Amino acid sequence: MSTGVDTRSETRNIGVSLNGLRIAVFSTRNMVFLIAVLAMNFTLMRPSPVDLLYITSLLVTLFYLTLFQKPEVTRRAIYLILLLGGWALSYFIASMPHLGQEFVLFELIAKSFAISIGMIGAFVSMSWNRRHFENFMKFYIASCVIASMLGTVGFLLQMELLTWDGRAKGLIDDPNMYGSFLIPAVVFCAYFLSRSQGGKVVMVGALGAVLLGILLSFSRIAVVAALLCFFAYVFFVNRQRPRRLMMIVGGLVATGIVLFAFASLTSAEFTAKLLDRLTFAKSYDLGEEGRYHRYMLVLPMIMQNPIGLGVLQLEKIFPEPIHNIWLSSFVNYGWGGGLAWVTLAIGSVVVSIRNYRRTKNEITIALLISLVGIVMCSSLHEGEHWRHMWLLYGLVWGLNAAYFVATPKAASRTLGTRPTPPAASVKKPARPRVAVRNQGQSAPPR
Repeated sequence: MSTGVDTRSETRNIGVSLNGLRIAVFSTRNMVFLIAVLAMNFTLMRPSPVDLLYITSLLVTLFYLTLFQKPEVTRRAIYLILLLGGWALSYFIASMPHLGQEFVLFELIAKSFAISIGMIGAFVSMSWNRRHFENFMKFYIASCVIASMLGTVGFLLQMELLTWDGRAKGLIDDPNMYGSFLIPAVVFCAYFLSRSQGGKVVMVGALGAVLLGILLSFSRIAVVAALLCFFAYVFFVNRQRPRRLMMIVGGLVATGIVLFAFASLTSAEFTAKLLDRLTFAKSYDLGEEGRYHRYMLVLPMIMQNPIGLGVLQLEKIFPEPIHNIWLSSFVNYGWGGGLAWVTLAIGSVVVSIRNYRRTKNEITIALLISLVGIVMCSSLHEGEHWRHMWLLYGLVWGLNAAYFVATPKAASRTLGTRPTPPAASVKKPARPRVAVRNQGQSAPPR
C-alpha cells in the first residue's frame, strides 16, 4: 500500500543533513582548538582563557562523536588517558593528607587542567589527516612568532611584564617555559622548508624570529635542545642527501651569526647576560643545596616513600623544587606516578616510530622530535604545568595512521561521510545480449 511518500528520497535527505552537521561540527571543533593553540603564548592567569578554549573543543569533540552510530575512539587515545589518569591518581593519593594546607588544592586543580590538554589533544587529533596536522603546525608557528616578538621587544625595552631577571619571556610564566614553548616551532619550520611549503621567505623569517626568541630567553637547555632538535630533523630528512645537508647547516650557522650580531649591536645587556649564562653550571646548580646535589638527596627519599610526599611538600625540605620532572614524579607522586611518567615518555617514542613505519610521513617524526626537545627542558625545570608539553603528548598518541593512507575510505571517515567505492570495485552493467546475424549464423552472446 503506497502512502504517497518517497521513503528513499526522505532517507537520502536525512543522510545529507546528518553529514552536513558532522562536517560543520568537525570544522567548528578544529577552529576552536586552533584558536586555543594560537592563544597558548599567554599563560599569566590560572585558569587561563586557553584552558576554557581547550575544554570547549573537547565538548564539541564529544558531541561530534555522538553523531556516529559507532564512535571511533582509537586504542592509543585510551592508553594515553589511562597513563594520564594513573599519573593524576598518584598525585591525588599522595596529596590527600595535605589537602587542608594552603595552595595544595589549587595546585592539584592546576595540574589536572594541564594534563587534560593531553587527553583533549588526543581526542581531537585522532580524526585528523595530514592536512589537519599541517594546519596545526602553522598555527603553532604563528603563536610562537607572536611570543618571540613580544619577548624580543620586552628584552630590548626591558619591560617588566615581558621579561624576568632581564631575560625574555613574553606573556608566558618564565623564560624557561618560554624557551621550551618555542622549540616545536623550530622543528615545524624545518618541516615546511624541507617540503617547500608555506612560502620559504615566510618560514625562514619565522624560524629566525623564533630562534632569536629562544636565544633571548637565555635558557641554556632550551638553546641546546632547539639546536639539537633542528639538526636531528634536518639530518633525518636529508640523511641520503649530504650536500643539501651541509648547505642547510651552513645556512643555520650564518643565521645564528647574524642573530648574535643583531642582538649584540642593539643591546649591551645582551652581551653581559650571554656571558653570564654561558656556563654549564651556575651557583644555584652547585653546592650542598644546589640543583644537582638535590638530585642525589631525593634518591633515598624515593625508596623510603613509595606513595610519594605530595604536592608542595618537597619545598618544605629544600629551598627550591626539585626541577626535574623525572625525579619529581617519583618523589612527589610515588612509584605509581614515576612509572606512569616513564611509561608515557618511552611509549611516546615507540608510538611515533610505529606511526612512521605505517605512514612514512615526516609529521610523525616532527612531533616526536618536538616532544623530545620539550622533555629535555622539563628534565631541568618544573615542566609539569607546561601546556605545550601535554599537547604534544596528546598529538603523538592521537595521530591515527589510517587517515594518512590515501584511500577514499580514510578520507571520507575524516569528515564523517560514507566512502565512495573505488572505480575498480564498481560493477559495470552487463551488456545486453543482442543476436547478430553473420552470413546466416547467429553469433553467441558476449
